[in-house]
Amino acid sequence: MVKRKNGFALIDVIIGSAMLAIGLAVVISMSSRSLGRQSNAQRQITASWLADEILAMAMVVGPEEYAKAYPSRGRFDPPFDEFTFDVSLEDNSLYLPIKAVATISWEALNGIHSVEIETLIARVHGEPVPRAPAETVDREERYWEAIEARELQ
Repeated sequence: MVKRKNGFALIDVIIGSAMLAIGLAVVISMSSRSLGRQSNAQRQITASWLADEILAMAMVVGPEEYAKAYPSRGRFDPPFDEFTFDVSLEDNSLYLPIKAVATISWEALNGIHSVEIETLIARVHGEPVPRAPAETVDREERYWEAIEARELQ
């Protein structure tokens, strides 16, 4: 009788070990997929940020000056040198806004990925107007009570 109990205990240990191994394999597989997706999401966020920076620069400098001063395609400087960019400025009419499209691409394990952002940039007609706030902004003033007290005066 003792031998039968020992045999069942050994079978229980083998089955338990197999179940533990399967569970660990599933957890490791899921965590590696999760890390891969997190890395891809981080690259998408960085690419979106870089595209936004390019379009903001085109808007600040002006589309005409941007096309003269900056390249329309290339690779970013380190630490973003894994990303390439392509900027297109479509000028269809003197009175229509300029369509600006920034495409940021990067290489991943499963191929080339890209993010494309587009915006319209209005043309500036006439003389430039100096832009200044009506009143200075006090960045140290952080409390609503102070803001409300100023408005009540």
